[in-house]
Amino acid sequence: MGSPPSTDSRVQARIRQQEVIAELGQRALETDDLDQLMHDVSEVVAETLDNEYCKVLERMPGGDEVFLRQGVGWRDGLVGSAIVPTDLDSQAGYTLISEEPIIVDDLREEERFSGPELLTSHGVVSGISVVIGSVDEPWGVLGTHTADRKEFTAHEANFVQSAANILAAAIERANKEDQLREREAQLSVATDAASIGLWLWDVPENVFTADEFLAESYGMDPEVVTRGAPIEAFFDPVPEEDKDGIWERLDRALETGVFSAEYRVEDADGDVMWVVSRGEVEYDASGDPVRMHGAVTDITERKQREQQLREREERYRDLFTSMSEGYCVIERVDTPPAEPIDFRYVEANPAFEKHTGLADIVGETIREAVPGAEREWFETYNTVVETGESVRFERELAAQSRVLECYAFPVGGETDAQVGVLFMNVTERVERERRLEELVERLEISNERLEQFAYAASHDLQEPLRMVSSYLQLVERRYGDELDEDGREFIDYAVDGADRMREMIDGLLEYSRVETAGEPLEPVDLNAVLENVLDDLRLRFEESNGEVTADSLPIVEGDRGQLRQVFQNLVDNAIEYSGDGPPRITVSAECRSGDGPEWEVSVSDNGIGVDPEYSDQIFDVFHSYPDREEYDGTGIGLAICERIIERHGGEIWVTSEPSEGSTFTFTLPAASDSD
Repeated sequence: MGSPPSTDSRVQARIRQQEVIAELGQRALETDDLDQLMHDVSEVVAETLDNEYCKVLERMPGGDEVFLRQGVGWRDGLVGSAIVPTDLDSQAGYTLISEEPIIVDDLREEERFSGPELLTSHGVVSGISVVIGSVDEPWGVLGTHTADRKEFTAHEANFVQSAANILAAAIERANKEDQLREREAQLSVATDAASIGLWLWDVPENVFTADEFLAESYGMDPEVVTRGAPIEAFFDPVPEEDKDGIWERLDRALETGVFSAEYRVEDADGDVMWVVSRGEVEYDASGDPVRMHGAVTDITERKQREQQLREREERYRDLFTSMSEGYCVIERVDTPPAEPIDFRYVEANPAFEKHTGLADIVGETIREAVPGAEREWFETYNTVVETGESVRFERELAAQSRVLECYAFPVGGETDAQVGVLFMNVTERVERERRLEELVERLEISNERLEQFAYAASHDLQEPLRMVSSYLQLVERRYGDELDEDGREFIDYAVDGADRMREMIDGLLEYSRVETAGEPLEPVDLNAVLENVLDDLRLRFEESNGEVTADSLPIVEGDRGQLRQVFQNLVDNAIEYSGDGPPRITVSAECRSGDGPEWEVSVSDNGIGVDPEYSDQIFDVFHSYPDREEYDGTGIGLAICERIIERHGGEIWVTSEPSEGSTFTFTLPAASDSD
């Protein structure tokens, strides 16, 4: 029954989603525990989109099924064991071949695929699912779902895809690290066992000999290698661009006595391997070099790791320079105890200059770059260094007329006093919030004046109405015998109209004083409140042959008198609009969690009902529902109920159809000392 979200709420939601993605990205970089990361992603995605369920499905070998590796909201025992088919008729299979996020508004009406038992058994209606990885090589599916019908936006779908991309990157990194560890272990075994080949160079005779292992690696004839040949023959398999460096090192080694060179070797099949060749020089009595002996070792695996590290560094550098958020790394400077703490800039991306107005600051300290920097900056950064915990805060740069939202977190090792700081310019958002606060303040003042006016106007109208009623009754007593039937009927109409006007004025006075005349909120037992209301209405129940069934009601934080008025109005309405049959009323309560624990209280009846078209209007002051014109009432009772519930920080709504009864539901905060 709520109105569409405002532009500000949508912007706030998108900002929150961006913050979540940034936090997940940082968490993915800091953890090696994939399952914990998958659980964290499931939890935060479901929480951010206000959904009950989220799942991470891993594609099993063969690709015919996926299993529920991690998730939240599912029945106990399903995570880690539930299996879902991936045929094209299933949602999982459809998602695995889809480039774009799959949005389902209502699974019951879905024609593209059928919902798996995992979803249908939990009453899932709406959701978003995206592929983890690429369509060509999918790892699995990330999906979030709700049992309510919900129309998700493209921004929400992109948010889920961004979370899936973080998982895909973490999974790829973990796989590569596993591969690297395996290769490192293999290389360690090979290195410990033996070198690839041993060699000896007779320098004066220029005869180079080696063992069969080196011959095989170089793709040379073993007989030639073991018999010996000029050293130049052994560098035929070496690419031209590497040869000059080797000769330079050989010439230098004849002087220094130590040789070391890394280069590539191509065998007869065209396969290329990286090797490191190390040797030592022997000299004769005259100090002239006579021979050099050494060994060659395969370092291809190491070179591949170095290449991967360079590529990873390049990707990081691309992200570092292209990201729209300002980012810098600072480290604490060692200063004497008597001097204030300071930090030196180690890195800063281009967006940092844009957001802060500081240029070319790498190498400078904060106090050098910003002489008037506030003490809070240094205290915050030092707290991150000392505690190792991340901190989120806002700072205003008065000189640049900007407000920055900052996220500071530890980087480097335990002994590194370094802090990474992510900056986001939130000046526009802060300005909107300030304008909104000013508007709210003006509205509060305006509402207070309107309440004062309504109270004064209603109070001043009471006396003229009493005079009208009194004189009409006086006319009726003195001249009633002289009036004909029409005259007496006119008098009755006028008196009844004045009485109804008095009731409306009393209601308006009551409505205007909900805020000003209310008592402080305190723990209230709704069972006692309802019991008092039913005692007051006992005669009406006897006359209408009505019945009330009530569950055990909770203790809430509220104004006892005003909550009694809410129950009085709702139960009295249920009797008044019960139709031809005796009223049957049910009162129930259900606890629900959100930003804070609260209770959802419902009053249901079997009366004439309300057309959904008027479900909002019936809470308006003096509203008259067309089908209820034959019934008495001022049209202000439900408006007072809504005003009271809003004063308690809750909301009230009706669910109804004509001739099918009504259920009025309202929310109240749980008492702080109640379960």
